[in-house]
Amino acid sequence: MIPLITLFFLFPLFVISRPLQSNPLHRLTLRKIPIARNDEHPISTFERHHEAAIQRMHRYKRQLPPSEKAFQEIKLERRKFIESNLKLDKRLYIPDVLPPDLPRDEDKRAYWRSNHTITSPSTYRGAKPNLALEGHITIEGVAAAETTVRASGSNDNGFSEIAIQALQEGTLTNSDSDLIQGGLDYIIEANDIGYLCEIQIGTPAQTFLMLMDTGSADTWVPSTTCGLQACGDHTALGADNSQTFQASEQQFQVTYGSGAVAGVLATDTITIAGMTLENHALGVALQESIQFSGNDVPFDGLVGLALGKLSNQGVSTPIESLASTGLIKSPILGIALGRFTDGENNGELVFGQADTSKFDASTTQSLRVTSDDGFWQIDMAAVNVDGVEVVQGRQAILDTGTSLIIAPPADAAAFHAQIDGAIDVGGGMFSIPCTINQEITMTFGKIAFQIDVRDLLFQPLSNDLKGNCLSSISSGLIKDDLTWLLGDSFLKNVYMITNSNDLTIQLSSKTDIKGIPPPPTSLTTTVQMGLSTNTSNDNSTDSTINTTANQSNFSSSTVNRTTYLNSATFSIISALAALLAGEKYF
Repeated sequence: MIPLITLFFLFPLFVISRPLQSNPLHRLTLRKIPIARNDEHPISTFERHHEAAIQRMHRYKRQLPPSEKAFQEIKLERRKFIESNLKLDKRLYIPDVLPPDLPRDEDKRAYWRSNHTITSPSTYRGAKPNLALEGHITIEGVAAAETTVRASGSNDNGFSEIAIQALQEGTLTNSDSDLIQGGLDYIIEANDIGYLCEIQIGTPAQTFLMLMDTGSADTWVPSTTCGLQACGDHTALGADNSQTFQASEQQFQVTYGSGAVAGVLATDTITIAGMTLENHALGVALQESIQFSGNDVPFDGLVGLALGKLSNQGVSTPIESLASTGLIKSPILGIALGRFTDGENNGELVFGQADTSKFDASTTQSLRVTSDDGFWQIDMAAVNVDGVEVVQGRQAILDTGTSLIIAPPADAAAFHAQIDGAIDVGGGMFSIPCTINQEITMTFGKIAFQIDVRDLLFQPLSNDLKGNCLSSISSGLIKDDLTWLLGDSFLKNVYMITNSNDLTIQLSSKTDIKGIPPPPTSLTTTVQMGLSTNTSNDNSTDSTINTTANQSNFSSSTVNRTTYLNSATFSIISALAALLAGEKYF
């Protein structure tokens, strides 16, 4: 018998060697150089918002998002729609709206602050909304809404010209809210595409402009070691500009629906609305995707306002730390989002309490959080169009970091079937008339909150601002076929209070929007919400509002409250080329 040791040495002689087969595909991520976004087609803009919202929900659930192939198929549907519609420019979207020749501020990241003096504020003549509360006549099948809070915005003039200008210029509009203790001004980005606040970090303190996001739970700012190429021209934090900064070796990475950041955890002094946290943990980014690093991006970092269990960093959120240190009695957030086309911004974010001057307590609905994954998710009783129930018994995630409303596919189709002139254009998108004035309500508890019709319009699809617009309500699977994602298009219409102690959300009608009430009728009893008891005796600068004025009369006082930012874009052809190459182009 041949010894085993001999076989061991002889065995390689009988083995045929073969080189390992290499993978023939080597993909490199390409990043497009940002250029002005004022020529971006609304289909492309929609793609970014829609895909981001879908992906962020999957990331936060720690689930894989839809495959690239699935997204590519949706994108191809959209391209086919563009190519088949002769009324759409196949490459560029340049609305036929010429903004006035205005001086541009050299500081592209500056904006009007609350201590700035506004000249002639009463010269603005854009129509402002008002809210009226009236008894709700129950229609068979409608979930038991006892009262409807009505909005009086109008799309008679189509998509707002000043909204187009704000979108093109990347306008930042500061709030003129009378702040209470714990309050921060909520700054509007462009035409309501984002909501930002200022906080202070470091010693000496630096001011950071932050995106405030109830859909995530991580807080981060750029590191001073990140550099312009990786983190852009934004305010940064590090040992070289803060005496109290302490870096750790613990790494973090957060992937959002659109974009991602990675870096290390650190501690430093953070001041929020005058309340100071010592040695608070936060992330400092060493690498940011273009969605955050671009110089056109107005904010420096992000503050997560969701429940702490959603955090990728595994540290306390700012609201949790403020409560645990006794700086606030309860981990409560009071949230009021402004609307650019109102002509003024009364947006406010309050830590530790709610601003009772901004909501009507008689309409407050208290709802329990219905999920255990860290989202602000609650029961939504029904969605109605012109009194007709579309769906009932749904779930809703409330997310200030999302611009759109995303409904399950069957619900989105059922909803738009009730909208006059709506067209399913594929890829989760729906076209609706820019002049839509139908009544859309969402019922929570016993109150049906109407969505201002201006908030139903995402962007116009052509230069005709009275033509067709993309609907801000789109189709997509968030969790299941019962869950809706309600972003800013809905949240602008309510005052929201979150409480992470008792896991509740309160929704109320807003009272800080000024306007002219609709004429009372013999059939309904109308109560003005947030208005002077007698409009003729209103001595405020808003008493001269003309509700029939065209919003295109864009006054210089509004311009004084805003400055302009360049923003990134890509053409439809570039996007299609990237798509065919099999890469994500944004």
